[in-house]
Amino acid sequence: SSGINAEYGDAQLATSLLFEMFPLLLVAIFLPLITPQNILIILLDDVDDIKETREKGFPNITDYFTANGVMFNNAFVTTPICCPSRASIYTGTYQHNHRTLDNTVVNGCDGPNWDYKVAPNSLGKRLQDLGYRTGMYGKYSNNYNGKKVPVGWDDWLGLEGNSQYYNYTVNRNGNREKHGLDYKKDYLPNLIFDAGISFMTDKSSKKPWCAFLSFPTAHETFDAAPQHQKLFQESTPPNIKYPTFNKTGNPGKHWYTRSRPPLNEYSALYNRQGWVRRLQALQSVNEGFLRILDKIDHKNTTIIFTSDNGFYFGEWGMVLDKRQPYEVTVRVPMFASGPHFPKGGTADSVVLNIDVAPTAIDVAKKSGAMMVKGKVEDYNLQFDGASMLSLLDSPQARNSFLVEYHGMGNGVDSSDGCAHLNMRCWYKDNTVWYTQPKFNIPDGKKFCFCVDSRNNTYTCERRVNNIQQSFSDSDPFTNFLYCSFSSGFNEYYNLHKDPWQEKNMWGTLSEDIKFELRSRIGRIRECRGFEECNQLEKSSFGIDTRF
Repeated sequence: SSGINAEYGDAQLATSLLFEMFPLLLVAIFLPLITPQNILIILLDDVDDIKETREKGFPNITDYFTANGVMFNNAFVTTPICCPSRASIYTGTYQHNHRTLDNTVVNGCDGPNWDYKVAPNSLGKRLQDLGYRTGMYGKYSNNYNGKKVPVGWDDWLGLEGNSQYYNYTVNRNGNREKHGLDYKKDYLPNLIFDAGISFMTDKSSKKPWCAFLSFPTAHETFDAAPQHQKLFQESTPPNIKYPTFNKTGNPGKHWYTRSRPPLNEYSALYNRQGWVRRLQALQSVNEGFLRILDKIDHKNTTIIFTSDNGFYFGEWGMVLDKRQPYEVTVRVPMFASGPHFPKGGTADSVVLNIDVAPTAIDVAKKSGAMMVKGKVEDYNLQFDGASMLSLLDSPQARNSFLVEYHGMGNGVDSSDGCAHLNMRCWYKDNTVWYTQPKFNIPDGKKFCFCVDSRNNTYTCERRVNNIQQSFSDSDPFTNFLYCSFSSGFNEYYNLHKDPWQEKNMWGTLSEDIKFELRSRIGRIRECRGFEECNQLEKSSFGIDTRF
């Protein structure tokens, strides 16, 4: 009987172990069958969310996503300028956490801060740690010097310096290449497509991939391919019909904006011709996107398409730039598609540039990717953004966010009289564009072009109502922009009644409401991580804000 009991005990133990190990056996059997999704991110430069830009500039892209993915109606950047916005896209964090304050090395755009804060926390590094092959192609930062391949990228084609289409140098996997003016050999958008497609179609590795295609388009100099240089010649920016067009001297605007002079003959022409050249330049991206769709399994690839900031076309007298906290420069196009995204249509969820990296990581993990190197605690930044997938599932998960920027300016007056102390200005003449169509002003004529000042430094809260319903005058704090400038100036706009942000209502608010708005900004601009930031941003006002 003792032998029978022993055998029974052994069988019972074996059965218990089998049940305990069953989940592990399932993983061992099915894990090889799980293939994490490939990810493609396409980033444009200085592209606004104007309907006419989408329909004329990149109709193929717009049509693809509205049929096969989702177009976000409320997409914003948290810092409306190139390098800080790109740092936010790479790391999923606000400017006050990644500390890239402007487009200069001394203030974090590449250099030591970038090497410590941005590169090791980038989506490229995080996806490598999840077992992905990663490739980066095109503009990386405004001050990338080409001396090394940044951490996080297995395949690399990095543009040295700021956006160019011709006459530039790239670092291709450690080797520097100089390019000239030959369209067939040198036009940078084509090089980006060629290198990206080669990477995405490489079958030598079984790893999933993430390709990041970062175009100079449509940053000035807006150089179009030769075959596109006669398109849209009669087109004019729709912004000239906006009530804010060339509306200068508004006393409700902070110093830099209200001090802009009205457009003159030459700056108005520059504004219109710049619009035309941008549409022309965008055609190469619009057509190249179809090349990608023809080469990859796009239905089983997550694709995200966006821009680093919006753009002005004469609003408040400002031409062809960004850097201000108003709608036209903080709103950007944002599209996404893939197996985890809804197919066809639009979404009113509020999404931000700081959501791109969390979305890529979420897609990777949802499709089976697991950490193969390091651990989450190794990253010294945590995401302030969230996955767009979670924001789609819960549209009210975010209704407020931070917009922040540190203004740039010269240290002295310029000798030519254009740039004054603490401002960023230079002259524009007919040599500004060296491809057709040229800036059509007479030889010797020029105008002073200003884009920034040091006191254009601000922290703003943008609260968005993404529920389609009407609000009465007693609901001014459900859709607003409040900005606190370093000069002490404040701006507050009720976007229900004033969508063009023409009337600064700060002076009409009670002292209790002013205190509440300042206090909220003070707390939010110190936040770390999505849970803390979102909790502060969604928090209710501590007082009755009804008028």
